[in-house]
Amino acid sequence: MTKVFVCGRGGSGKSTLTAILAKFLISEGMRVLVIDADESNRSLYRMLGLQAPYSTLMEDLGGRVAVKKAVFERQNGSDSEDAKLHVDDLPRSCVSRRDDLAFLAIGKIYKPDEGCACPMSALEKGFLERLYVPGWWVLVDCEAGVEHIGRGVWRHADVFLVVLEPSHESMEMAKFMNGLAKEVNRPIVTVVNMVDEDIAEDVKTSVESLGISVDAIFPRDRRVASANLSGQQVPLLPDFVPSLRACTEAILNKVKEGAS
Repeated sequence: MTKVFVCGRGGSGKSTLTAILAKFLISEGMRVLVIDADESNRSLYRMLGLQAPYSTLMEDLGGRVAVKKAVFERQNGSDSEDAKLHVDDLPRSCVSRRDDLAFLAIGKIYKPDEGCACPMSALEKGFLERLYVPGWWVLVDCEAGVEHIGRGVWRHADVFLVVLEPSHESMEMAKFMNGLAKEVNRPIVTVVNMVDEDIAEDVKTSVESLGISVDAIFPRDRRVASANLSGQQVPLLPDFVPSLRACTEAILNKVKEGAS
């Protein structure tokens, strides 16, 4: 079981890359569970070419109040349940699945003044703690920024996949994430997304000047942009395969190094 937390600032294309990576892994004969942990994202299932689940995990468990109660009770030691959860054990109402590709969303904010995302973070932590899917890849599409670090969700990650786009703000994010990853002792794989061919080398040099290695570069492509604009599933383009393979190999190598 390889748990990959896909991180990045808003607009870096992390959700798109999560979907493309999932499709690549499926094409390589892997089994993949994609977890949407972004409370504001609405279309990741579309990018994967799946139907929308009937509900989120939080809704299936009874909503915010029920989740808060369950989390409170568990923190006070009244919940001794240690059972592990497999994809096949999850309610069909909150899972969309096609063969060896499964999708689940933790929870969403739907209304004004609904409150913060804290219950969703707590639910995500508890869910990932019990999730046991040997032989599967688990791709967690995190919310933009670093709240998953502050909330302690990072403890269930095997590796951080940090997605950058060619901007100064993104470089600053990479530097910050790299420092956080070292602080919490988690390996990091860094990729740059939406890169025009004529600036690819400049982008790589800029990132590496921060002391961060670039594991893969993904080109800007009109076909991907068009699919996102129309709400279609993102295509697995042959041009992306070398970068996807490099990204996958970097993840496996970092996980292996961390385990040794």
